[in-house]
Amino acid sequence: MSDIKIIEALNQHLIYPVKQVKKISWICNGYVLNDKQELTHLSIFKSQLKGCIPTELFQLRHLVYLDIRENEIAKLPDDICLLQQLNYLDIRNNQLQNLPEAFSQLQKLEKLYLAQNAFSIVPGQISALAKLDLIDLSDNQITHGCDELLQTGQLRNIYLNNNQLDHFPFDQIINQINELVLIDNPIKEKPDTTRGLISRLIM
Repeated sequence: MSDIKIIEALNQHLIYPVKQVKKISWICNGYVLNDKQELTHLSIFKSQLKGCIPTELFQLRHLVYLDIRENEIAKLPDDICLLQQLNYLDIRNNQLQNLPEAFSQLQKLEKLYLAQNAFSIVPGQISALAKLDLIDLSDNQITHGCDELLQTGQLRNIYLNNNQLDHFPFDQIINQINELVLIDNPIKEKPDTTRGLISRLIM
Protein backbone atom coordinates (compact mmCIF):
# COMPACT_ATOMS: atom_id res chain seq x y z
CA MET A 1 0.00 0.00 0.00
CA SER A 2 1.32 3.45 -0.90
CA ASP A 3 1.91 6.08 1.77
CA ILE A 4 -0.92 8.16 0.25
CA LYS A 5 -3.36 5.26 0.76
CA ILE A 6 -2.07 4.78 4.31
CA ILE A 7 -2.62 8.42 5.20
CA GLU A 8 -6.15 8.21 3.76
CA ALA A 9 -6.83 5.31 6.11
CA LEU A 10 -5.20 7.15 9.03
CA ASN A 11 -7.39 10.18 8.40
CA GLN A 12 -10.46 8.08 9.19
CA HIS A 13 -9.29 8.08 12.84
CA LEU A 14 -8.59 11.81 13.09
CA ILE A 15 -11.10 14.46 14.09
CA TYR A 16 -9.42 16.82 11.63
CA PRO A 17 -7.95 14.95 8.62
CA VAL A 18 -4.39 16.00 7.86
CA LYS A 19 -3.44 17.47 4.51
CA GLN A 20 -0.20 17.72 2.62
CA VAL A 21 1.93 20.76 3.47
CA LYS A 22 5.27 22.01 2.18
CA LYS A 23 6.82 22.19 5.63
CA ILE A 24 5.82 20.95 9.08
CA SER A 25 5.60 23.53 11.85
CA TRP A 26 4.87 23.13 15.57
CA ILE A 27 1.55 24.96 15.18
CA CYS A 28 0.27 23.16 12.09
CA ASN A 29 -0.85 19.58 11.56
CA GLY A 30 -0.12 17.95 8.24
CA TYR A 31 2.26 15.70 6.33
CA VAL A 32 5.14 16.10 3.91
CA LEU A 33 5.92 13.88 0.91
CA ASN A 34 9.33 13.57 -0.71
CA ASP A 35 9.88 13.42 -4.47
CA LYS A 36 9.19 9.66 -4.40
CA GLN A 37 5.76 10.27 -2.85
CA GLU A 38 6.98 8.81 0.43
CA LEU A 39 5.58 10.36 3.59
CA THR A 40 8.52 11.62 5.68
CA HIS A 41 7.01 14.13 8.13
CA LEU A 42 3.75 13.83 10.06
CA SER A 43 2.19 16.04 12.70
CA ILE A 44 -1.07 14.98 14.38
CA PHE A 45 -0.77 16.80 17.70
CA LYS A 46 -3.95 17.55 19.61
CA SER A 47 -5.95 15.21 17.37
CA GLN A 48 -8.12 13.73 20.14
CA LEU A 49 -6.70 10.23 19.73
CA LYS A 50 -7.79 9.53 23.33
CA GLY A 51 -4.71 7.45 23.93
CA CYS A 52 -5.14 5.08 20.98
CA ILE A 53 -2.58 5.41 18.20
CA PRO A 54 -4.05 4.13 14.90
CA THR A 55 -2.13 1.12 13.58
CA GLU A 56 -1.91 2.74 10.15
CA LEU A 57 0.64 5.17 11.52
CA PHE A 58 3.19 2.38 11.98
CA GLN A 59 2.94 1.47 8.30
CA LEU A 60 4.56 4.79 7.36
CA ARG A 61 8.03 3.27 7.16
CA HIS A 62 9.68 6.38 5.66
CA LEU A 63 8.81 8.68 8.57
CA VAL A 64 11.73 10.72 9.88
CA TYR A 65 9.63 13.23 11.87
CA LEU A 66 6.60 12.45 14.05
CA ASP A 67 4.68 14.82 16.32
CA ILE A 68 1.92 13.24 18.45
CA ARG A 69 1.71 15.78 21.29
CA GLU A 70 -1.41 16.19 23.44
CA ASN A 71 -3.32 13.02 22.60
CA GLU A 72 -3.79 11.42 26.05
CA ILE A 73 -1.39 8.62 25.11
CA ALA A 74 -0.66 6.42 28.12
CA LYS A 75 1.28 3.69 26.33
CA LEU A 76 3.34 3.33 23.17
CA PRO A 77 2.96 -0.02 21.39
CA ASP A 78 5.93 -2.18 20.44
CA ASP A 79 5.12 -1.35 16.81
CA ILE A 80 6.89 1.98 17.33
CA CYS A 81 10.04 0.05 16.40
CA LEU A 82 8.73 -0.30 12.83
CA LEU A 83 9.52 3.38 12.24
CA GLN A 84 13.18 2.66 11.64
CA GLN A 85 13.94 5.95 9.84
CA LEU A 86 12.64 8.13 12.67
CA ASN A 87 15.09 10.79 13.89
CA TYR A 88 12.64 13.25 15.54
CA LEU A 89 9.86 12.19 17.91
CA ASP A 90 7.68 14.55 19.96
CA ILE A 91 5.33 12.93 22.50
CA ARG A 92 5.03 15.83 24.93
CA ASN A 93 1.96 16.44 27.05
CA ASN A 94 0.60 12.90 27.15
CA GLN A 95 0.31 10.34 29.98
CA LEU A 96 3.33 8.08 29.45
CA GLN A 97 4.95 6.39 32.45
CA ASN A 98 7.38 4.19 30.53
CA LEU A 99 8.55 3.18 27.06
CA PRO A 100 8.24 -0.25 25.42
CA GLU A 101 11.36 -2.43 25.22
CA ALA A 102 11.20 -2.20 21.42
CA PHE A 103 11.81 1.56 21.68
CA SER A 104 15.54 0.85 21.92
CA GLN A 105 15.48 -0.27 18.28
CA LEU A 106 14.99 3.30 17.01
CA GLN A 107 18.68 3.61 16.21
CA LYS A 108 18.36 6.71 14.01
CA LEU A 109 16.55 8.76 16.65
CA GLU A 110 18.34 12.07 17.35
CA LYS A 111 15.75 14.23 19.13
CA LEU A 112 13.26 12.90 21.67
CA TYR A 113 10.70 15.08 23.47
CA LEU A 114 9.00 13.41 26.47
CA ALA A 115 8.17 16.47 28.58
CA GLN A 116 4.87 16.81 30.44
CA ASN A 117 4.20 13.11 30.89
CA ALA A 118 4.16 10.92 34.02
CA PHE A 119 7.66 9.42 34.13
CA SER A 120 9.08 8.78 37.60
CA ILE A 121 12.31 7.22 36.33
CA VAL A 122 14.41 7.85 33.22
CA PRO A 123 13.52 5.02 30.80
CA GLY A 124 16.43 2.61 30.47
CA GLN A 125 15.78 2.16 26.74
CA ILE A 126 17.22 5.63 26.16
CA SER A 127 20.75 4.42 26.87
CA ALA A 128 20.56 2.18 23.76
CA LEU A 129 19.83 5.09 21.38
CA ALA A 130 23.30 5.57 19.95
CA LYS A 131 22.54 8.69 17.87
CA LEU A 132 20.39 10.55 20.40
CA ASP A 133 21.57 14.17 20.66
CA LEU A 134 18.69 15.78 22.60
CA ILE A 135 16.35 14.49 25.31
CA ASP A 136 13.61 16.59 26.92
CA LEU A 137 12.19 15.02 30.09
CA SER A 138 11.14 18.25 31.75
CA ASP A 139 7.88 18.53 33.71
CA ASN A 140 7.67 14.90 34.83
CA GLN A 141 8.10 13.34 38.29
CA ILE A 142 11.55 11.83 37.79
CA THR A 143 13.46 10.91 40.93
CA HIS A 144 16.30 8.78 39.52
CA GLY A 145 17.74 7.00 36.49
CA CYS A 146 19.89 9.85 35.16
CA ASP A 147 22.88 7.53 34.90
CA GLU A 148 21.02 5.93 31.97
CA LEU A 149 21.23 9.24 30.11
CA LEU A 150 24.96 9.51 30.61
CA GLN A 151 25.48 6.12 28.97
CA THR A 152 24.06 7.43 25.69
CA GLY A 153 27.00 7.97 23.37
CA GLN A 154 26.15 11.20 21.51
CA LEU A 155 23.72 12.88 23.93
CA ARG A 156 24.65 16.58 24.13
CA ASN A 157 21.48 18.35 25.29
CA ILE A 158 19.59 17.20 28.41
CA TYR A 159 16.49 18.93 29.78
CA LEU A 160 15.29 17.73 33.19
CA ASN A 161 13.79 20.90 34.62
CA ASN A 162 10.81 20.63 36.97
CA ASN A 163 11.23 17.07 38.20
CA GLN A 164 11.89 15.54 41.65
CA LEU A 165 15.64 14.94 41.44
CA ASP A 166 17.60 15.42 44.65
CA HIS A 167 20.83 14.25 43.03
CA PHE A 168 22.51 14.21 39.62
CA PRO A 169 25.50 11.94 38.87
CA PHE A 170 27.88 14.65 37.66
CA ASP A 171 30.81 12.36 38.40
CA GLN A 172 29.61 9.92 35.73
CA ILE A 173 29.74 12.45 32.88
CA ILE A 174 32.35 11.27 30.37
CA ASN A 175 31.22 12.98 27.14
CA GLN A 176 30.93 16.67 26.32
CA ILE A 177 27.46 18.09 27.06
CA ASN A 178 26.33 21.31 25.40
CA GLU A 179 23.44 22.07 27.75
CA LEU A 180 22.19 20.48 30.97
CA VAL A 181 19.07 22.04 32.53
CA LEU A 182 18.17 20.97 36.08
CA ILE A 183 16.26 24.00 37.32
CA ASP A 184 13.24 23.42 39.62
CA ASN A 185 14.55 20.18 41.13
CA PRO A 186 15.28 19.66 44.84
CA ILE A 187 18.95 18.91 44.15
CA LYS A 188 20.78 19.35 47.43
CA GLU A 189 24.34 19.90 46.25
CA LYS A 190 25.90 21.60 43.27
CA PRO A 191 28.92 19.94 41.67
CA ASP A 192 32.37 21.08 42.76
CA THR A 193 33.50 20.67 39.17
CA THR A 194 32.23 19.21 35.91
CA ARG A 195 35.77 18.91 34.52
CA GLY A 196 34.85 21.24 31.69
CA LEU A 197 32.51 18.67 30.16
CA ILE A 198 29.37 20.85 30.40
CA SER A 199 29.26 23.97 28.25
CA ARG A 200 26.09 25.32 29.91
CA LEU A 201 24.69 24.14 33.25
CA ILE A 202 21.42 25.61 34.53
CA MET A 203 20.27 24.60 38.02
